[in-house]
Amino acid sequence: MYCLPECYPCLENLARRCASLATADLQKRGEAVEAALAYLEQGFSLECVSTGLAAEMQRIIRLKTGNEDPFAAVKKKEIALARNFVEKTAPAARSSLQELVRFAAKGNGFDFFQDLTLLEKELHEPVELARDETAALGELLQSFRLGGGKKIIYLADNAGEALFDLPLVHHLAQAAPVYYAVKGSPVQNDLALVDLVESGLIASFPNVISTGTDSPGLDLTGAAPPFKSLLAEADLILAKGMGHYETLPELALPQPVFLIFQAKCNPIAQDSALPRSGYAAYFLRSRPDHRLNTDFQGHS
Repeated sequence: MYCLPECYPCLENLARRCASLATADLQKRGEAVEAALAYLEQGFSLECVSTGLAAEMQRIIRLKTGNEDPFAAVKKKEIALARNFVEKTAPAARSSLQELVRFAAKGNGFDFFQDLTLLEKELHEPVELARDETAALGELLQSFRLGGGKKIIYLADNAGEALFDLPLVHHLAQAAPVYYAVKGSPVQNDLALVDLVESGLIASFPNVISTGTDSPGLDLTGAAPPFKSLLAEADLILAKGMGHYETLPELALPQPVFLIFQAKCNPIAQDSALPRSGYAAYFLRSRPDHRLNTDFQGHS
């Protein structure tokens, strides 16, 4: 998905939020924001994907402030809140695939743009999928069980939702090995390998792999060779969050891609034809407006 005019102020807000979390030194903060916004002004266009701009602005801020993980405290708070909630509300062991998908979708609400106190209240509201292709996912998983020899990559999103992903990951693993893919290094509140290790959650997932990147969504140009090799072998990609909604359609991957996300902003809601704050779980279709059309087979 390519930028809309409304994305510009959102990216500005991201730069200011990141810098304010990165340092209490007002001079350093000001210099970091100035440099990040200068990059944004130069690089923004309606022909680019916002995740690439967001990634580079945050690299600039981390460099200028000397803080490698500005959102570290936010992520720890998200994980603690999620742990407390999931301990009380985790789906039963024999829950249906649709129940597990809805539970995973609920986790996508963990977002640093939202007030965490308000979020805690909203977590108790039931998730209704405005677009739901869980039945088709179930059919594909059944074919995996019968055929064998398949692999699934589960692309993680925000740090707090890892606990919401876990029941679905275990269910998917009954059909094929599941590789839980996290960021190689910190970027905003996305789940990075260090977060899984420090929280102790890494032992709960059967297989964990790092993308090797520090960009929201999926950035294949910077991805680590082991991840690219696994991606080439995967038979299904399950992707969480808006960052993956923005990036995956432009990569033209050969495998089925199942998206689970909440449309948290107007551009995403408009592009996906979902209601604002609506949830969806469905298979990605080819976009008629492909412009990047990355040759996945050429990656190594």
